[in-house]
Amino acid sequence: MLHRLFTLVLFTLVLLATPFTTASAAPPADLGNGRVVLVPVNLGIRANPEVEPGMEPVWKEMLEHFAEGDRPVTALERTSATALWNEVMAEVERSENKDVYAAYALFAQRIAEQLEYDTIVFPSLVLRVARLIGNGASWDGVRRHVASPLVGHEAVNKITGPDLLVSREGLTGEMAAASLHVAVLDGEGELRFEGAGGLTLLQELEQGDTRGDAELAVKMKDDAFANPDELREGIETAFRKPLPASRAH
Repeated sequence: MLHRLFTLVLFTLVLLATPFTTASAAPPADLGNGRVVLVPVNLGIRANPEVEPGMEPVWKEMLEHFAEGDRPVTALERTSATALWNEVMAEVERSENKDVYAAYALFAQRIAEQLEYDTIVFPSLVLRVARLIGNGASWDGVRRHVASPLVGHEAVNKITGPDLLVSREGLTGEMAAASLHVAVLDGEGELRFEGAGGLTLLQELEQGDTRGDAELAVKMKDDAFANPDELREGIETAFRKPLPASRAH
């Protein structure tokens, strides 16, 4: 059963376009010099509802990012990769080490039995907290401008929403954000790199409908993942900003 699933995954690999070299998009040395395998976004970690809308646009930008590199890349098709992942998870559940990194390692080994490669990338969209200072929000190596219609307003006195303060000088507090987490393993299942890069803010500010006093409301964005430049910056940051507490060797 396992052998049949591994073969199916490899029959449905999607090969990217012939790559060309650009200085800005070059992946880090942690990816090795040979073939890179890309696993579908959030294959092993369930995406929170807030970040689910970003799975397809982030995947698209990842494919384009790696197509601009200088090494061959193979992207796994989601249906077959999911079938293999389910088999791997069933095996991991019967072992003593049941965490997701054990599953990543076993998945990497199974793919290596059918395809020669240097590294395999497991990308996941995750929720993060962005820290607001002044007119911007910072998290996971990026900073985004936060538009506030009331910054500088003489009558600012209230914000609708937790963990946020606005004054004439700017903003202070927290907002929900999305990041890309990447785990990079080799064919033997060793974790070689683990990083994260901020993608987009999931919330924005709008002026409330009040009389007299100025008021702001915090609401979820309708199109949080619509800016490809933000997504590309987050992807590039994820591959050059290692997590400080990573188990990578």
